[in-house]
Amino acid sequence: MFLIAFAVGCRGIKKNEIDSPADPGQAMVQTGNYNITILLDLSDRISAEKNPGQAARDIAAVMAVVDVLKRSLATKGTIDSRDKIRVVFYPNNYNPMVQDIASALNVDFEQLTPPQRRSKYEQLDSVYRSNLSSLYAMASSAPIFNGSDIFSYFHHRITDDCISSDSSFINVLVVFSDGYMYHKNSCYQSGNRYSYIVPEAKHIDMFRKDYNWKTRFEKEDYGFIAPEVDLSGLKILALEFAPWGVHTSDFDIMLGYWAKWFEEMNVEEGDYKIVKTDVPALNKNVIEEFFRKVRE
Repeated sequence: MFLIAFAVGCRGIKKNEIDSPADPGQAMVQTGNYNITILLDLSDRISAEKNPGQAARDIAAVMAVVDVLKRSLATKGTIDSRDKIRVVFYPNNYNPMVQDIASALNVDFEQLTPPQRRSKYEQLDSVYRSNLSSLYAMASSAPIFNGSDIFSYFHHRITDDCISSDSSFINVLVVFSDGYMYHKNSCYQSGNRYSYIVPEAKHIDMFRKDYNWKTRFEKEDYGFIAPEVDLSGLKILALEFAPWGVHTSDFDIMLGYWAKWFEEMNVEEGDYKIVKTDVPALNKNVIEEFFRKVRE
């Protein structure tokens, strides 16, 4: 979080084709149910004034995730769906209108009757697009940003929100962040471990000047403070990392911090991916490839 300044649609698919698999062989591939959590950073990284294109890029990426889910549902059939998708933000201290939007973006097919599942499938694109547009319109034009506390979310909420003990679920967390992490109520240091990283912080600036920064990073044990959580049952896709200004090397340093953090929480190297911001069409391919791999 940067606080220096803040589908497949139903077209061509008949209803009976989404009630049950169109092809038994395809259904065999789509064995798992998705349990998808989308963690949005609604800090001033999405400010309409300071970063006017970010909201559109975020929404496009979320819709790419929704498209992946709909492709899965179209293949296996909605009758067999127990898939879940939700949008969260932390701290959750927004106004009632924002809370209502978050509720509309919390979809659990397991709790629906077969006719309700079919209807929800058909409406999923429009529900997500309209509610996300409203959410970002409110958040990006706010005079004061509440900020985003990703560090505390990983400490206090991630296992409850994102990991189902039911082995039939594929647990996926999609994190939206510019790669910097900060919240005024979560500023901690323990040795060379930190709860935050911002463009002006010494523990990122020092590495910008050192070509062999990775050696010092590991030898002197720099990194984020890792919570005592086990995320071995979670796949993580981190999107929209955006180095600040002229500090183009920050992306590589961010990778060092975030990758080490994920792995210390038992997320294997092949189970997470950190993606730099880019035009939505290119990152859509990255998102689709990540979800394809989590099913392997």
